[in-house]
Amino acid sequence: MHATHIQIDMFAVTPGTMAQPTSFTLMRPHRWAHAPIGEIELVEIEVAPHEGKWMWGVGIDSRNGAAQGYKPFTKWGNFATSRADAVRAGVDEIRAIMHRTTPEEQERISTWLGQVLGAL
Repeated sequence: MHATHIQIDMFAVTPGTMAQPTSFTLMRPHRWAHAPIGEIELVEIEVAPHEGKWMWGVGIDSRNGAAQGYKPFTKWGNFATSRADAVRAGVDEIRAIMHRTTPEEQERISTWLGQVLGAL
């Protein structure tokens, strides 16, 4: 038996939710034990739709060992009326915790946050 058609409606996507990015990430170099230098997330802002609203989650992982964050889940109660408002709330949260990163990373993060806001 040979399939000749793909049933597109099997892949349900709510209009307008997947056309825009749901994750914004700034990477940093990271040296793994016994492996070449790679990259991991220095900062991440993630948004997700939920019942007509948007949730957000943030995370940082500094070279100095400071790390904190969470994913967008309903239990956190972080809801915004629009995707843009959720991203802005994530940006505000990153600004509040970026003091835990190195001075060089703080400069990179500030520039990156401006680019994220400029893309809204």
